[in-house]
Amino acid sequence: MSSPPIDTDLIDRLNDDSSNKDDVNNNNNHNNSNNNNNNQDDAKANIMRILVATDNHLGYLEKDPIRGDDSFNSFEEILNYAVQLKVDMVLLGGDLFHDNKPSRTTMYRTMELLRKYCLGEKRVGISFLSDQSVNFTNQFHVVNYEDPNFNISLPVFSIHGNHDDPTGEGGLAALDLLSVSNLVNYFGKIDDIDDINVYPLLLSKGETKIAIYGLGNVRDERLHRTFQKQNVKLMRPNEAKEEWFNILVLHQNRIAHNPKNYVHEKMIDGFIDFVLWGHEHECLIKPQPSSIGEFHITQPGSSVATALSEGESKDKFVGLLEVHKSQFRFKPFPLQTVRPFIIDAIALSDSGIDATQQNLVNEYLDSKIEEMINQAKEKTKGKLNESMLPLIRLKVDYTGYSTLNPQRFGSKYAGRVANPADILLFHRKKPTSVPKSSDPFEKDKAPVQDKIKVDDFISEFLGNTKQDRLSILSEADLHQALYNFVEKDEIDSLTKLVDLSLTNSQRVLKTNIPLSNLNPDFISNQVQVHFPFRSGFETNSGSNGSDNNNNNNVTMHDPNEFEARSDEEDSHAHDHHGHGHSHGNYDQDSDSDVLDIPNLMTSPTHTTTTTTSTSRSTPTPTTPVSKGTRKKSSSTPATPSTPIAKTPRKRSAKTPPATKSQDIISIDSNDEDDEDVSTPTNSKKRGKAKQATPTTRKRTKKTKNSDDDDSD
Repeated sequence: MSSPPIDTDLIDRLNDDSSNKDDVNNNNNHNNSNNNNNNQDDAKANIMRILVATDNHLGYLEKDPIRGDDSFNSFEEILNYAVQLKVDMVLLGGDLFHDNKPSRTTMYRTMELLRKYCLGEKRVGISFLSDQSVNFTNQFHVVNYEDPNFNISLPVFSIHGNHDDPTGEGGLAALDLLSVSNLVNYFGKIDDIDDINVYPLLLSKGETKIAIYGLGNVRDERLHRTFQKQNVKLMRPNEAKEEWFNILVLHQNRIAHNPKNYVHEKMIDGFIDFVLWGHEHECLIKPQPSSIGEFHITQPGSSVATALSEGESKDKFVGLLEVHKSQFRFKPFPLQTVRPFIIDAIALSDSGIDATQQNLVNEYLDSKIEEMINQAKEKTKGKLNESMLPLIRLKVDYTGYSTLNPQRFGSKYAGRVANPADILLFHRKKPTSVPKSSDPFEKDKAPVQDKIKVDDFISEFLGNTKQDRLSILSEADLHQALYNFVEKDEIDSLTKLVDLSLTNSQRVLKTNIPLSNLNPDFISNQVQVHFPFRSGFETNSGSNGSDNNNNNNVTMHDPNEFEARSDEEDSHAHDHHGHGHSHGNYDQDSDSDVLDIPNLMTSPTHTTTTTTSTSRSTPTPTTPVSKGTRKKSSSTPATPSTPIAKTPRKRSAKTPPATKSQDIISIDSNDEDDEDVSTPTNSKKRGKAKQATPTTRKRTKKTKNSDDDDSD
């Protein structure tokens, strides 16, 4: 596909270096114009521009003759936006690929697009300051634009999602292939799920310094447990902690399907300024203040519809994040290559048609489908996707009526809609006489499409009687192995589980254990030690291992703080997501894009509260010196390499920022060096306690309203 056209007028305003050309004939005005332009150039030299997107799902329905190109078209439009907007980098929030093992066709087309848009002679204007051997797991340990063997003009940074997570022998992901080929900078890989240390990417441009924390997808229940044990630590720079703009990129559930399978905003450290939230497919691109009021969240959603749900039918956007020191501005850009999608719902009982007159029912459904097709045409009139066949989904409540064959009904719309086989979705009202269960784990709370899972059958068949229960294999291990077999295409996962379980069992049986030691505590400890996934199976399964216990003595969060929201609170979720906030400028319709730093860019507002928490005793990690030759110099002059002290720097405004030739910034997991800082207006306001401030904080309880549709 040729490069998709985008809003060139808006881009011209963004990249216009002179705004007073009409005053050239007047010398005084001309001088003033030059001064203004110089000031703007100085400001732009300190502004880092980041294009954010997530859930591209490349390869989705790649063999479908109608929808096979949809994911690639949208991804190319995103890269085209990045080039036209002259961004410094692209930041992706996971699920770049739809399949855990993408086909060769998908890999080829992805690498082709990345090579087309990301390679070139254009100089990258950002400096990489952190230890690259810690940030990147491939054997080269170097950010791609500093590799002397490649000319990278547009760096792309990405974490993995639940679709393209590391699995199999060696724990490799599809992103590792793009990383080793130097097309994508893959970060956020987790080594130990029970003790997660997240080391940030430290980047600078002029006087702006950004720390990007990447957390690749982990099973939500497992991550929730690790958060509760306060074993998720975001490591902060040793020096000048308040000078960094902190971004968190994660790919987890934002909606509580049950109390322990999502990430609550209270779990996120208070020093974070901006969160890029992947995994949820509904596009909520406008940055929203968190429920605790200390950072902003953008949820770009997917760039291709992978489910015929309400959330996927909304307009899709990507966002331009501009950061100047501690201030940010956000601007959305619509994706025009997305296939139009119209969804609606009707009840046959409202039609007044006799249930025995099936022909009249069919005519009624046909008239509704025609109305939706015309609505799709009107929606895309004059747009790039005008010629694309629309996706149509009509939910039909057939209570009191009989159903018809959806495939046969949809065949008449072949060539007019993109999904003729599943236009109709029939459902009936639930009996009103059945009282609603108060069980917080009730599955009806989760808006999932298919509620019957293989895991349910395993639990049913293995838990009915005592003799049905497994004695050597663990039920949790069997769940995970079967999941890897079906979802991750790991054909040897069951064989590995059996072999590993037998090996561990034989090793335990060969151990001479004194009879005096055979007490419940000893047996429980042996089960922990020889738990199959902890012994090695989990290591080869990537970051999404099975659940297991951790005996570490840690301070637990109050579990009541993370309970699921009530139905009454959920009813206001759409209103919460649909309204904006004044913190951080959300500039969508501005006619002028000259960067007036004090007025157009607003600091993230941090609520000043007294927080209490147990300080971590994690020792300050030592980061080795980064290796490798660096290819390109930044826009600032190089300075002699100087070790950086652990105490915060006291630097005047005229001191040049760190450049690539300087030593890497050391990282600290504790906040013991922090002091109470009072900053002027339009700067960061940190809420700190008088005591030592740990990285993870226990904040005042405040419930967040949220509502979302199905997500992948």
